[in-house]
Amino acid sequence: MASDSGSAQFSIGAVIGSSFGVYARNFVSFSILALLIGAISLVLGLLMPQPTEAEMMAGQVSWGAIGLGAIAAILVNGLTQAAIIYGTFQDLRGQKAGIGDCIARGLATMIPVIVGSILLSLGIGIAALFLIIPGIILALMWWVYIPVIVVEGKGVMGSFGRSRELTRGRRWHILGLLIVVILLSVVASFIVGLVVGVAVLGGGGSVLVASILQYVVMSIVTAFSAILVAVGYYYLRAEKEGINIDDIARVFD
Repeated sequence: MASDSGSAQFSIGAVIGSSFGVYARNFVSFSILALLIGAISLVLGLLMPQPTEAEMMAGQVSWGAIGLGAIAAILVNGLTQAAIIYGTFQDLRGQKAGIGDCIARGLATMIPVIVGSILLSLGIGIAALFLIIPGIILALMWWVYIPVIVVEGKGVMGSFGRSRELTRGRRWHILGLLIVVILLSVVASFIVGLVVGVAVLGGGGSVLVASILQYVVMSIVTAFSAILVAVGYYYLRAEKEGINIDDIARVFD
């Protein structure tokens, strides 16, 4: 990574390329991290009662189950991002971060990350109720709020303001990156859906295998998304502030 001002330009290709490089070098450790944290959603899903065929045919839904699932998803995504963001910066500076160190860093920032994640979800959800575009704009403005919390130690509201500042002028590029993540998620969901369909035909035991497969695949997508956000945050700061990776990561020393 270059350290001269203006030498590191934020672009879709640069962020994706660097992100794949980071994941390739840390595939085992980062995937284990995502799997460990993602187990929260897996266990919750397995413990919750499944709707009967009659309930599914009648279109009946359990709002309590949906709410718990949403909370679990926010918790898992926030903690996974916080842990892997730390590991990503260690990799970018040429060091290795252990799984325990990453988890410790994630737990250390857990409260502001979770509170921020809930506010983000509410803000985007409310904005999307009126029109889709405002929700997308908020998602782009606040794309790097978790790296700001993890790296800069800012509070929840300060992280939103800092993210808005960093993403200004690059939001079309960030939209392209989000589309890449969405496409990865869609492809992963399609593959898992095929397996689930086969599992349902095969019986209850196969459904369990399908649930575990879905958990594994989505954990990998979540891990890559966290790396993408961390790398994007680095490029935004390098481009706007002329700061190098060692200067950014020195906060972890």
